[in-house]
Amino acid sequence: MPVRDRRGIAPSLCATIAIVLLLRVVCVAQDVTEPSLKAAFIYNFVKFTEWPADAPAGEAFVICVFGDAAVGAALKRAVFGRLHADRPIVVSPVTAETPKRGCRILYVSGIPVAQAAQLVAELRDAPVLTMSDIEGFYAAGGIAQFFFEHGQLRFRIHLESARRARLQISSRLLIIARRND
Repeated sequence: MPVRDRRGIAPSLCATIAIVLLLRVVCVAQDVTEPSLKAAFIYNFVKFTEWPADAPAGEAFVICVFGDAAVGAALKRAVFGRLHADRPIVVSPVTAETPKRGCRILYVSGIPVAQAAQLVAELRDAPVLTMSDIEGFYAAGGIAQFFFEHGQLRFRIHLESARRARLQISSRLLIIARRND
């Protein structure tokens, strides 16, 4: 039986481990979908926004999703078991007929901007953080609009709309928001 040189085993073992770890990182990176990325952004808005003390209280912190079941499902996975202000975070699908004033966040997608503008107008002055990926949502008075720029998900924040809703958005979010000066 030939005698093996142990010095040759260590480098090849290290190379094998490095390749396995690299493949694992690549596989994890491929698991990030657009809906899960948007869900993560929405959850971060929960963490970095303050609602007024007189906002209607309920048993749960409700995030409503209008028109995008994939984001709704990803958001349910992202917030499962999490709390905000000692209340469980729940995700609720809504329709045009569903009352939305019980929502703390309303995410809207997949509808014309004119219909989204109507939803925003219904919630004017209500402490509801309105968010969307619809082009023109920001101009229609929505508080946060997602968009892609150079392959990265970005967002705009309409500060006047946030003030009207009496929401305090953290400077941490404002610093990375896209400005429309």
